Amino acid sequence: MSEIHHNYEKKKRRIRINGIFYAVISSASFGFSPLFSIGLLAAGLSNFDVLSYRWGIAGLVLMIYAFCKKKTLRPNSFDETWKIVLLSALRALTSVTLLIGYANISSGIASTINFMYPVIVAICMMFFFGEHKSWVDMVAIAASIFGVYLLASGDSLIVENGNTQLGLTCSLISAFSFAAYYILMKRLKADKIEVVKFTTWIMILSAVYFIICAFIFEGKLTMITGGKNWLYILGLGLWSTMISNFTGVKAVRRIGPTLTSILGALQPVTAVVLGVAFLGEHLYLKSMIGILLILAAVTVVVMHQNTRKTH
Repeated sequence: MSEIHHNYEKKKRRIRINGIFYAVISSASFGFSPLFSIGLLAAGLSNFDVLSYRWGIAGLVLMIYAFCKKKTLRPNSFDETWKIVLLSALRALTSVTLLIGYANISSGIASTINFMYPVIVAICMMFFFGEHKSWVDMVAIAASIFGVYLLASGDSLIVENGNTQLGLTCSLISAFSFAAYYILMKRLKADKIEVVKFTTWIMILSAVYFIICAFIFEGKLTMITGGKNWLYILGLGLWSTMISNFTGVKAVRRIGPTLTSILGALQPVTAVVLGVAFLGEHLYLKSMIGILLILAAVTVVVMHQNTRKTH
């Protein structure tokens, strides 16, 4: 009997270790997206070009995966269809505003501000949907707001030829739209839609929106030339989007959404490190304190929300 228990505990540990590994890969790989995106913008591609290729390649690969696994991508009803369309629009808004943030302020700081979305979800649920207010959440919210203030007033924010006000505003819009995406997904019960079908349509529709915008605002979709640009595109579409989404789902199934969300803090940390190492960005004390405050606030909110659900 003890041997059966030992094997069971051993299997649980292995699943947990695998889950932590998947969560680390998911958050760290997403943290590479500023590096690849800024490289493509520097090569002359527009925001809409970059996002068209990013979501188009990721969606195409996921579609091939669905066909190989014989998974249906057809929505079951009009109810599923309009939910997917609405949420894909919010996901697209999150992407384009975050990319504008990358181009105008430090990419690590833009990523950190975007990472605030669990705090914004908590604020909305408390003040608009009547969820219980607690002093723990209120302190965490105040800490995150002060963290944003430190980032906005610090020298680390500034990049060459960037519009600081635009970058900061778009990064905040990105965080709010990402929060709205998650709130509506839960409120509309869209999270009940089969995950591969849902994710594939979110990616494909996002790509369609950006291709249309590229033709409307730029008159064309720029064709990719050069091996370096294709490496950036594949890195952004596969590593930072496809792999990040897949490993994120695997992590949630093994260790749950709470620990996966907490380990998601590696995403802005990765972006900060890569920005300093490869993009010539700087990180000063005030900004470091701001980043730590935001990461701590998100961790506290996620853990407290989980504790509340289990009681």
